[in-house]
Amino acid sequence: MDLNTIKENLTFPIKAPQYRVGVDGFMSFANNTLTHDGRLRCPCVKCVNNKLLNPDDVNYHLLQYGIMRNYSTWVFHGESVDQSRFLYPKSLEKWILKSTGHKWRDYKCLLKGKGYDDDTDINTLYDNYPDDDVDYDQWVSLVNFWRSEEGKRRSNCSKESLEKAKVQPIHTTGTKSHARVREDMKKSSNKSPTRTQVYLKCHQHESEADITNQIKNVATEQGDQELDLDDDPVSKVLGKDKYGRVRGLGLGVKPSDVGDPSYPRFCNGLNMSTDNEAAVIHYFRRLEGVVQRLRTRVKRQGIIITKVKRKLRDHDISLSDESESDADIFSSKSDSETEAEHDNQ
Repeated sequence: MDLNTIKENLTFPIKAPQYRVGVDGFMSFANNTLTHDGRLRCPCVKCVNNKLLNPDDVNYHLLQYGIMRNYSTWVFHGESVDQSRFLYPKSLEKWILKSTGHKWRDYKCLLKGKGYDDDTDINTLYDNYPDDDVDYDQWVSLVNFWRSEEGKRRSNCSKESLEKAKVQPIHTTGTKSHARVREDMKKSSNKSPTRTQVYLKCHQHESEADITNQIKNVATEQGDQELDLDDDPVSKVLGKDKYGRVRGLGLGVKPSDVGDPSYPRFCNGLNMSTDNEAAVIHYFRRLEGVVQRLRTRVKRQGIIITKVKRKLRDHDISLSDESESDADIFSSKSDSETEAEHDNQ
């Protein structure tokens, strides 16, 4: 079955036999893109290529929720495309996927506000789907999830988190991201701005005046000293960040991206991408161990050569000048090392 036929079958409704044939064709086509641990990006409307699952779960998701409507070029599953259209640094891949998932969740929230109501009969909701923007099968899957216990639990958790939040941030930079603002500030001052400076620059809405004034007061009291993210003025006023996140610096920023990275001492100054960070650090640590073992071996060889040289002298065997010069290279040690050798003997 050729690729165009597979894609055409996937345009049928989820319950149609042609769609199931299309899913089988997709799984066979994407089989070559498995990760080292045997997982695959799931292109269903729920995961939107943002999760790595085992092939059985991907197959189930496609049959249960349907494939993404606009995923026409399978760039994550082995389809060859014009690579010049998708040139970006490897380190940006996670940010792109997070950004896509974030926009998709916002879009689902918009759909829920437009056409969903907890008190409306579910069959009526099925009939009132926004046909100009969403396939019927995908709308049914969304409604079923919103009516499920898991969907209700997530909705309640989100509402509770929103009520507990001290402030709802409203940035005033328009379409300009926090990362771009931070980079502009870095260029203008020739140094990296603090999280507090970026937050105050991006949040100047009148509804946040009380919050920003408190942050400014705390910043004045603390002065110019460098602080951890948990102790800076933003955290003092708004509370500590959630695990693995940094408030006010844009999507995908981690604490390790802002504070001093946990590199080995000899890695200072290297600009490593977060994608390869763990692998590079692991490699350098192994390399440090190899160098240490080589140093120990050379030191032992130098001691052995010195012992051999002394034995030859004891037997009145004269060495050539060249041999003497070579041996002297290895026998050049500090006084402390020489004394240590005498003690060992």
